[in-house]
Order: sequence, then structure tokens, then C-alpha cells
Amino acid sequence: MVSHKSGGAENEYFLDRLGVRWYLNFSPDTSDIPTGIEKLPHIGAIEPGNLLSTSTIASLVGSAPAGSYWYVGGEPNRKSITGAQFAEVFDYYHTHIKSADPTAKITGPSILNWDFTCIGCSGYTSGETWLRDFIDTYRASYGQPPPVDVWAIDTYPIDWNNTPNSATHASIVISQLQGMRQYLNTIPEYVDTPIWITELAVHVGYDGWIWDPFPTQIVPVGIYHWDKMSDYLIAVLDWLEDNAASNLIERWFLFTTWRDIVNMGSDEYMGIVFFEGPDVGASLNCLGEIYRSWALGLPRVKCDANGNTVPADS
Repeated sequence: MVSHKSGGAENEYFLDRLGVRWYLNFSPDTSDIPTGIEKLPHIGAIEPGNLLSTSTIASLVGSAPAGSYWYVGGEPNRKSITGAQFAEVFDYYHTHIKSADPTAKITGPSILNWDFTCIGCSGYTSGETWLRDFIDTYRASYGQPPPVDVWAIDTYPIDWNNTPNSATHASIVISQLQGMRQYLNTIPEYVDTPIWITELAVHVGYDGWIWDPFPTQIVPVGIYHWDKMSDYLIAVLDWLEDNAASNLIERWFLFTTWRDIVNMGSDEYMGIVFFEGPDVGASLNCLGEIYRSWALGLPRVKCDANGNTVPADS
């Protein structure tokens, strides 16, 4: 499963090359999903006073396949909405989505990490603190914990000081997933509720970075370490293969198929990408080959330091 920004035939190409059938592009529109492919529609309008109208919700849900999963809210713990405020927002969307399709499934908001925030940045409300606030407030307001079908989390071992990021950062991801599962298991209603990882990646594949005030952006320094990114990706995927079932981790979406990791956007992402470019016809890079081999059960591969695809045991 991957995140990809485009739709229609473009998605079909990229998903087919990677060997996956689910995708997420942070849009609620389900009109351009190719046959045989599943999309997780996303509702990002969660600020009180700026919610989707009931008619818009009815239209979106009515146009989607019956029984679709709806992903409501992305990383609210690093935004201006508190867990307590989100209780009413979630109830609003849950009520109107279920009214339009009683068979619909609804995810909880994807918190950014569990108890880890970041290294080398100003931080944000931890996912644990935010989620406890949301669940406790919802229970107090509505007499039950939030009726969530799936809990979501974005796992990023954000570390701007220790670069390039590497396999050692996989342990942060693993601890976030274990911490969330352990907490959910303390609430009887959620013991059997699965976790979906709605974003999974790592930020810095270069030796380092500098801050360029003109035009106010981060610029990578040194070389891109294909082998370090490969080690991280393999460590996370291997752990998921061995432990996803016991932790009720049902699906995971790698952050992006392609991103310009030299001229970064506002998210300052310069980590894992899977293709040589953004257009149909682009080739898989060695990281994409790793994910394809894992997804399709092919002989495992890895990246060497030069970005070549080599056997995993070499």
C-alpha cells in the first residue's frame, strides 16, 4: 500500500509496478479508482467551523463503493485542534457518514507517532497525550468511547540531528506501534480494533542539511545514502512481516511513490521514494524494487551504496 498523489490510470501504473492494490492520496474523491484497486478516501477538513457540509458528506459517501473505509483527520496532534475539540468533530462525521452508508467503516484520526515527537525540532503534542484526551472527552460527552473501526497512526522517526537516518531509526517506529497497541488493549472496546499505518517513511537520506534563507528552505548536503534507506525500509518491513498479526496491524501505506528529494517542498522530506520520476513510465529505483519484492513474495533485494539493486544476502 502506498500514498500517491495522482488518480486514474496513473495510479494503476504505479500500483501495478509496486505490486500493491491499495492507495491513499489524501482526497475524499472516489470517482477515478481503477478496477481492482482500493482507495482509502480521506477527509482532512477537521477544524471546528470549517467542516464539510452534510450535503457534501452525503454526496461523497454516496458516490463511493458501499462499505468503504473513511479516513477522518490527519495528524491532528501537530495542528491547532485538541483531542477534546476533536470529539465533537468525530461525532459529526461519524453520524453523517453512517447516515449516508450504514455499512461504511471509519478510522480514527492518524496521530503522528505515539510517545516520540522528534529530535532537533520544536516538537508537538504527543500522539499519546492527544489520543487519550480525545477518547476520554468523547466518552464523557457521549457515554461510550469513540465508535472507531480502525485506529490510524503515522510513524516517522523524525531526527534532524543524526543523519543520514538509518536502520537504527526503525526501532523508533516499532516502539510507536507497540505503544499504541498496548494502550488500545487496555480499553475493552478496542482489544480487537486493528491499526492502520497511514504514513510510513523516514525523512533524511543525506549526510546532512543546511537552512537556506533564500528562498527559505532546507537544502540537502552530501550524498543520498541508498544503502541506509534500504536498511531502514527492510528493518521495518521485516518487523511488520513477523509482528503485524500479533499487534493487529492490518494495513500500512508507505508515504509516497515519488517526491523531489533535492528541491524539497514545505514538508522538507528527503527520504524514501520508489520511482525515478513522477510520470507514467518511470522506472522503479532500488527502494521500489525492495518493496515490490516484499509485496509479491519475490526473492528479497536491497540497495547498495550506489543505488543498484542487489540480492539481499550479498
